[in-house]
Amino acid sequence: MRDELIAELNAWHEEDEYNQIVDRINEIPTPLIDDELAIHLGRALNNLGRYKEALKWFLKVDEELKNNPLWHFRVGYAYYYLDQLEDAIREFEIAHEMDPEDEDTSTFLEWSRNEAAQAQSDADSSEESDN
Repeated sequence: MRDELIAELNAWHEEDEYNQIVDRINEIPTPLIDDELAIHLGRALNNLGRYKEALKWFLKVDEELKNNPLWHFRVGYAYYYLDQLEDAIREFEIAHEMDPEDEDTSTFLEWSRNEAAQAQSDADSSEESDN
Protein backbone atom coordinates (compact mmCIF):
# COMPACT_ATOMS: atom_id res chain seq x y z
CA MET A 1 0.00 0.00 0.00
CA ARG A 2 2.74 2.45 0.97
CA ASP A 3 4.76 1.73 -2.18
CA GLU A 4 1.64 2.26 -4.28
CA LEU A 5 1.01 5.63 -2.65
CA ILE A 6 4.57 6.82 -3.28
CA ALA A 7 4.39 5.59 -6.89
CA GLU A 8 1.10 7.46 -7.33
CA LEU A 9 2.57 10.67 -5.89
CA ASN A 10 5.63 10.39 -8.14
CA ALA A 11 3.45 9.80 -11.21
CA TRP A 12 1.33 12.85 -10.41
CA HIS A 13 4.49 14.90 -9.96
CA GLU A 14 5.75 13.82 -13.40
CA GLU A 15 2.34 14.79 -14.87
CA ASP A 16 2.36 18.18 -13.06
CA GLU A 17 -0.76 17.12 -11.13
CA TYR A 18 0.27 18.90 -7.95
CA ASN A 19 -3.27 19.44 -6.67
CA GLN A 20 -3.79 15.67 -6.81
CA ILE A 21 -0.74 15.21 -4.58
CA VAL A 22 -1.95 17.79 -2.07
CA ASP A 23 -5.47 16.38 -2.02
CA ARG A 24 -4.26 12.80 -1.58
CA ILE A 25 -1.85 13.60 1.25
CA ASN A 26 -4.44 15.81 2.95
CA GLU A 27 -6.69 12.73 3.18
CA ILE A 28 -4.15 11.31 5.63
CA PRO A 29 -4.48 12.42 9.27
CA THR A 30 -1.73 14.96 10.00
CA PRO A 31 -0.04 12.89 12.74
CA LEU A 32 0.43 10.08 10.20
CA ILE A 33 2.18 12.27 7.63
CA ASP A 34 5.78 11.13 7.90
CA ASP A 35 8.91 12.86 6.60
CA GLU A 36 8.69 11.34 3.13
CA LEU A 37 5.08 12.44 2.68
CA ALA A 38 5.88 15.87 4.13
CA ILE A 39 8.57 16.32 1.48
CA HIS A 40 6.19 15.23 -1.30
CA LEU A 41 3.58 17.65 0.05
CA GLY A 42 6.08 20.51 0.36
CA ARG A 43 7.33 19.94 -3.18
CA ALA A 44 3.77 19.97 -4.56
CA LEU A 45 2.89 23.11 -2.59
CA ASN A 46 6.04 24.83 -3.89
CA ASN A 47 4.99 23.94 -7.44
CA LEU A 48 1.54 25.42 -6.78
CA GLY A 49 3.03 28.67 -5.50
CA ARG A 50 1.92 27.99 -1.92
CA TYR A 51 5.36 28.72 -0.50
CA LYS A 52 4.49 29.41 3.15
CA GLU A 53 2.65 26.10 3.40
CA ALA A 54 5.53 24.33 1.66
CA LEU A 55 8.03 25.73 4.15
CA LYS A 56 5.90 24.53 7.05
CA TRP A 57 6.11 20.95 5.78
CA PHE A 58 9.79 21.08 4.81
CA LEU A 59 10.76 22.41 8.23
CA LYS A 60 8.93 19.56 10.00
CA VAL A 61 11.18 16.83 8.66
CA ASP A 62 13.80 15.07 10.77
CA GLU A 63 17.18 16.79 11.07
CA GLU A 64 18.88 13.88 9.33
CA LEU A 65 16.89 14.50 6.14
CA LYS A 66 18.00 18.11 6.14
CA ASN A 67 21.53 16.96 5.26
CA ASN A 68 20.48 16.78 1.64
CA PRO A 69 21.16 19.39 -1.04
CA LEU A 70 17.72 18.90 -2.58
CA TRP A 71 16.04 19.68 0.75
CA HIS A 72 18.04 22.92 1.02
CA PHE A 73 17.23 23.78 -2.61
CA ARG A 74 13.50 23.31 -2.02
CA VAL A 75 13.57 25.42 1.13
CA GLY A 76 15.61 28.09 -0.68
CA TYR A 77 13.13 28.01 -3.56
CA ALA A 78 10.24 28.71 -1.19
CA TYR A 79 12.14 31.55 0.49
CA TYR A 80 13.08 32.99 -2.91
CA TYR A 81 9.47 33.22 -4.03
CA LEU A 82 8.46 34.64 -0.65
CA ASP A 83 11.03 37.38 -1.36
CA GLN A 84 13.02 36.38 1.73
CA LEU A 85 16.26 36.66 -0.16
CA GLU A 86 18.74 36.38 2.72
CA ASP A 87 17.13 33.10 3.81
CA ALA A 88 17.07 31.92 0.19
CA ILE A 89 20.75 32.75 -0.26
CA ARG A 90 21.65 30.85 2.92
CA GLU A 91 19.81 27.72 1.77
CA PHE A 92 21.10 27.88 -1.81
CA GLU A 93 24.67 28.34 -0.52
CA ILE A 94 24.33 25.21 1.64
CA ALA A 95 22.86 23.26 -1.29
CA HIS A 96 25.66 24.53 -3.54
CA GLU A 97 28.36 23.48 -1.05
CA MET A 98 26.82 20.01 -0.89
CA ASP A 99 26.35 19.69 -4.67
CA PRO A 100 28.37 22.30 -6.61
CA GLU A 101 27.44 20.71 -9.95
CA ASP A 102 23.69 21.35 -9.64
CA GLU A 103 22.81 23.99 -12.24
CA ASP A 104 19.41 24.89 -10.76
CA THR A 105 21.01 25.67 -7.41
CA SER A 106 23.70 27.80 -9.05
CA THR A 107 21.08 29.68 -11.05
CA PHE A 108 18.83 30.41 -8.09
CA LEU A 109 21.81 31.36 -5.94
CA GLU A 110 22.93 33.87 -8.57
CA TRP A 111 19.41 35.27 -8.99
CA SER A 112 18.99 35.61 -5.21
CA ARG A 113 22.30 37.39 -4.80
CA ASN A 114 21.57 39.73 -7.73
CA GLU A 115 18.09 40.57 -6.46
CA ALA A 116 19.37 41.15 -2.92
CA ALA A 117 22.10 43.46 -4.26
CA GLN A 118 19.53 45.31 -6.38
CA ALA A 119 17.19 45.68 -3.42
CA GLN A 120 20.07 47.07 -1.34
CA SER A 121 21.02 49.47 -4.14
CA ASP A 122 17.40 50.63 -4.44
CA ALA A 123 17.23 51.15 -0.66
CA ASP A 124 20.49 53.13 -0.72
CA SER A 125 19.20 55.30 -3.58
CA SER A 126 15.94 55.90 -1.75
CA GLU A 127 17.82 57.00 1.38
CA GLU A 128 19.97 59.39 -0.66
CA SER A 129 16.94 60.99 -2.31
CA ASP A 130 15.26 61.43 1.09
CA ASN A 131 18.21 63.52 2.31
